[in-house]
Amino acid sequence: MNIAKKAVFLSLVLASATFATKYEAESATLTGGSGIVNSAGVSGTGYVDMKEGNIAFENVTAESAGKYQLTIHYKAGEFKSNYIKVNGSTAATVDFNATTGWGDVSIVVTLKAGANNIAIEKFWGWISVDYIDVSPYQSVAFNLSAKPVTPNATESAVKLYSFLVENFGKKTISGIMTGDMSNYTKGADFKTHDDVKDIYTRSGKFPALVGLDFLFATGPKASESWYTEYTEKGISLAKDLWNKGGIPAFSWHWKDPLDEKDAFYIKSAAGSNEYTDFDFKTAFKSGTTEWNTESAAYKGIIADIDHIAEYFLELQKAGVAAIFRPLHEAGGLWFWWSINSGKEFAALYRLVFDRMVKEKGVRNLIWVYNPESKVVSDWDPGEEYYDVISIDIYNNDNDYSSNSGAFEKFKTATGAKKIIALTENGPIPDVKNMHDDEAVWSWWMPWYSTWSGKWPGQTANSVWKSNMADARVITIEDMPGWDKYKPSGSEQTTRMAEKLHFSERAVTTGIFDMKGQYMGLSEQGLPQGRYMIRKKVEGRTMFMPYKKK
Repeated sequence: MNIAKKAVFLSLVLASATFATKYEAESATLTGGSGIVNSAGVSGTGYVDMKEGNIAFENVTAESAGKYQLTIHYKAGEFKSNYIKVNGSTAATVDFNATTGWGDVSIVVTLKAGANNIAIEKFWGWISVDYIDVSPYQSVAFNLSAKPVTPNATESAVKLYSFLVENFGKKTISGIMTGDMSNYTKGADFKTHDDVKDIYTRSGKFPALVGLDFLFATGPKASESWYTEYTEKGISLAKDLWNKGGIPAFSWHWKDPLDEKDAFYIKSAAGSNEYTDFDFKTAFKSGTTEWNTESAAYKGIIADIDHIAEYFLELQKAGVAAIFRPLHEAGGLWFWWSINSGKEFAALYRLVFDRMVKEKGVRNLIWVYNPESKVVSDWDPGEEYYDVISIDIYNNDNDYSSNSGAFEKFKTATGAKKIIALTENGPIPDVKNMHDDEAVWSWWMPWYSTWSGKWPGQTANSVWKSNMADARVITIEDMPGWDKYKPSGSEQTTRMAEKLHFSERAVTTGIFDMKGQYMGLSEQGLPQGRYMIRKKVEGRTMFMPYKKK
């Protein structure tokens, strides 16, 4: 390292050290039973046992508004999870792994200039906290693939993937999950479904993405008329939705592949409902993740995968593409596909992909890996197996936080190479919060209102209206129509400006390449090429084309 580089490196180290600030837990505001433990051998005069209470660090100072790394120095006898709230809004649900002594966990939070309040609030509680440390954080650019992971994807799938990439970071696709199909008529307009109509009633607009479920497509009762009709209605709705320019998104609550129980929950999560004891480990050769193709478990798994593949092939024949989120909420201890190790889960996910794509010829899907936060890296099936990484987050009523902590964690875990989505939620993340926090989810999808669902009602109608009317949220009314849509690169029609023409009051909030990938906040250091610069001008967000020579 030459002298000049050493000087620059040293200045960066000193700058980082200057802005890193420690806040002692024993000086925080304690409520709900949390208490100070005076102790030697820790930072300051002691630490705080959280127990069933909360710890609020007041007057956490930031020199300027932006992203910061929050490090919590803690210890825990066993795994716990708690909320982090910044200035009253939920930033993240943080997992605290068991420690043998003191350890650290870090997340990224967004702070305003000046004083901030950072609180650790009870979800499980029962951790000890010595201090928190706050230091600057620099966002990195996304580097998304130009193509979906499916080899020789259909034209429709390429269009859908390109649409997701082009809008990621700039706009969020509105969605809603469907539940009851009783009042929906096969072949009818998707807008007549009760859950879709509910969003229109609340907001005055229809969502662009609609969630569907193969909930009744497999299992011991799958061949019964009511069950088959439910699935056929979902396929019919998907076709109409696509033809009207929308996006079908499928989940699969996969019931016992041996058809012994009409259930997907394991015993500890089922409550009074039926549960399954199915263990997919029995489909492996003992002590390995190599499939035992002669085992009953393997044959049951394959039969179900092939059955679902036929529905996707029906859509493929009709020119319809869809999003598919198999084995969802991976690592959550409630579904049978999450009871074993991450290595075994990854093998199962790859089997679903390989069987559908390479054996059955399903080429019209955008694939989603949907883990719980605590297993995001350890259970990853491999970046060649999914296009989107997603998380399910259910905030409390009227909590419209961006959940930026989870967004940044998933971004880091995937090396900023994947689209990030919120595939289940209660309240929607407010569009302003998402853009202020640079946590712009590709789409969000509240769970249904039918079957006595409460989730769309967790968002006030005024918030529904303001978000669905915002230019940064995509509704079905905003969709171009798949017959008209052309991915960027196939035909570039944007006329590029040579210089920026914003007023001095404009603030840059993001620079994106022509694939929609976030490149940072400054034109300095950008390679030559064409970009879109996002600016905030007098409360409005605007995009300006820019050509770097």
